[in-house]
Amino acid sequence: MTKKQILKVIVSVLIAALTALAASLGLSSCNVTRSITTRSEAWQKGDTSVVIQTKTVETYDASKKL
Repeated sequence: MTKKQILKVIVSVLIAALTALAASLGLSSCNVTRSITTRSEAWQKGDTSVVIQTKTVETYDASKKL
């Protein structure tokens, strides 16, 4: 390889790395999911029991605005 070819390869690699870095910073986003479960048990007479369970799922999607 000549010096000119080696220089072209190095420049190409640097451009690819900078492009990947710019894309990762420019396209950053955030996804958060939170799950909350509440359980309540109340025993009644005999073998009968009552279970009340509620579940709340919250989802938040954020993206960088320009």
